[in-house]
Amino acid sequence: MTFAALGHILPELILLVGACALLVLGVTRVGRAPGALAGATCGVCAAALAATLWAGIPDGTAELSGLALSAMTFYVRWLTLLVGLLLVLLNGRQADPAEQGEYLSLLLFTMLGVLLTASASDVVVLFFAIELVSVPTYVLAALSRRDARASEAAVKYFFLGALSAALLAYGLGFLYGAAGSTSLSAMARAIGSGAEVGGLALIGLLLVFGGLSFKIAAVPFHAYAADVYEGAAAPVTALLGFIPKFAGFVALIRVLDVFGWAMSPGVFWLIWATAALTMTVGNILGLIQKNVKRMLAYSSIAHSGYMLVALLVGPRLGEGPMSNGVTALLFYMAVYGVMNLGAFAALSSFRRGEDEVELVEDLSGLARSQPGAALALCVCLFSLMGFPPTAGFLGKVYIFSGAFSVGADHAYAGALAVLAVIGVLNSAVAAAYYLRVAAVCWVNPERERLAPASGMSGRLGLTIAAVAMIALFVSPQALLSRARTASEPVLSGSVVKGVSRLGLDGASVPSGISAEGYAALSE
Repeated sequence: MTFAALGHILPELILLVGACALLVLGVTRVGRAPGALAGATCGVCAAALAATLWAGIPDGTAELSGLALSAMTFYVRWLTLLVGLLLVLLNGRQADPAEQGEYLSLLLFTMLGVLLTASASDVVVLFFAIELVSVPTYVLAALSRRDARASEAAVKYFFLGALSAALLAYGLGFLYGAAGSTSLSAMARAIGSGAEVGGLALIGLLLVFGGLSFKIAAVPFHAYAADVYEGAAAPVTALLGFIPKFAGFVALIRVLDVFGWAMSPGVFWLIWATAALTMTVGNILGLIQKNVKRMLAYSSIAHSGYMLVALLVGPRLGEGPMSNGVTALLFYMAVYGVMNLGAFAALSSFRRGEDEVELVEDLSGLARSQPGAALALCVCLFSLMGFPPTAGFLGKVYIFSGAFSVGADHAYAGALAVLAVIGVLNSAVAAAYYLRVAAVCWVNPERERLAPASGMSGRLGLTIAAVAMIALFVSPQALLSRARTASEPVLSGSVVKGVSRLGLDGASVPSGISAEGYAALSE
């Protein structure tokens, strides 16, 4: 590997070197200075972001061993690093000073895993990238607070994560057996060359979907989320709500691209049922929660269901976010990451005595003593609800409109329309528990004045998240343009071959591809 080749992965190298350096600095006198390690971590993220912007969008020709850089790589890089800067603001003072170096180093390692997931062109690299996202979060959940619940949450998270890793590895092994290669591009060429190979590929796809369902907290692999969110500290739950979910959906996009986005009826209905159950179970269980962290955990589950709708719609050539499911998914993932982080930033910014803010009633009368923070929290909650004028409203419009706009020629047009209706109804149900939190802040009398907990960094993260939700509603074009550019390589190489892979009628249009786009590719 040449130095020129290393330049293509400069952001990843900066995160790797920075994470290792933090481990060393954490045991030195310099690292024990207040704010030194948090400032260094912000510097590492900023340097990696600068390297990303300097390199620009890869043209798709840069390939390294096990990695292939594309517009998707660029999108995942800058989004992960931007949200990562906000996460550092929230987590900078979270850990015990003696463990802060390890704590912030693990935060950088999990961000590195997301970046590698977006660039992986080999299933071995993809598997280890997903595990690099997951393993640090097991430790972060335990390090985040001195509480028996944190240890319990970390143990539950670890064992269920090990199960999901086994499913993922087993599924990728079936894909390797079907294709005879670990390369994703070779798999795209080989899968479906015969009936036996098609059967192996189907089993592999189902197992991979099961393994990644844990990362995105989809039903039935969602049970850990509420306990882990409640047990870990609020800044860590903000990380858990975005980083593993983002990596999981990026990995699903990469795997479905191998199959050309052509789904057999069995696969389609499995994902359809998973999406419907995930959003419904998440919202119904969210309604009965009194602990605001558990409520946000079930909210996170429900949002995974919404994003699975976009995944079912799939990419469509030459279409915008209201028809292209992958573009809508990437846009919504960015919006969700920020608005979810803002909600947890509000929780981490205050304490009720010596305890964290956890119960909904703990926020009673927040607007009377902290009107700015209450307003910012409500903006993030309204965005999670999908209420205008917030970016969450646009995100849901793009996702559900994509399901309605597939056209009558789509094999599953009616099923997608029904799923979109279920999503809209679920959004209305979710409004009940989001509005309950907002009402507690503004209507209820103040029980006990909340004390500031995270200094200016937590307040700054909350403010940035709230402002971003309004700004992206007013002017979403820049983010939409990046999301659309990132979704274009998803269509390359294997779309047409996907028609015959899973036993579909050779005259039919692959799921997620417009008829016009399919005709253009066929020519």
